Amino acid sequence: MAIRLHVGCGTVYLDGFVNLDVPVAGYSFLASERPDLVEGNRVTVERYYKHDESRETLEHGPPRPQFCVVDAYAPLDALPYPPGSVDEIRGVQCLEHLSMKEGPRVLRHWFETLKPGGIAHVDVPDFEETARQLLAQPDEASKEWYYRLVYGSQKNAYAYHKNGFSPARLERLLREAGFRDVRHLPNTIHFYPVTIAEGIK
Repeated sequence: MAIRLHVGCGTVYLDGFVNLDVPVAGYSFLASERPDLVEGNRVTVERYYKHDESRETLEHGPPRPQFCVVDAYAPLDALPYPPGSVDEIRGVQCLEHLSMKEGPRVLRHWFETLKPGGIAHVDVPDFEETARQLLAQPDEASKEWYYRLVYGSQKNAYAYHKNGFSPARLERLLREAGFRDVRHLPNTIHFYPVTIAEGIK
């Protein structure tokens, strides 16, 4: 049976994947303890977000509190699987929260954890396109939204962006981590600029 990891899962419990994230008191829970949250957070790859995201939902938050539910706790750089044992690692909007030194180290760890032919699916904000849109705004007030996209919501200790990506930079980092083939994918789930690529071991 294929082992597929959904890392940094947050409030998205992805069907067919082992959902992993770090423990945060009062916010994250184990699936074995909170089956109600599993059902409430359950989605599919085809419908990644249960509710459509918008600028309003990101700025003001959802109408009801949301919680993280995981199959196991694990940070991005210490996945609890031996080298060469995993078929897919999917990280959606999480690598930008790592420093410029941590990001490449995490990608190397993912490469080592994957089987030959395994896939690292990486979805991150597109810094360059966001910057272009910021510079195109007619006034300072209009730029605030784009600064938020660049630096994160900063609503808690985990909501800061520490790194930036473009399609070319993401591909370079994947190749430097060891991935032999890299393919770019279209953005079908976010309303803001992102770059999505898959590295194949």
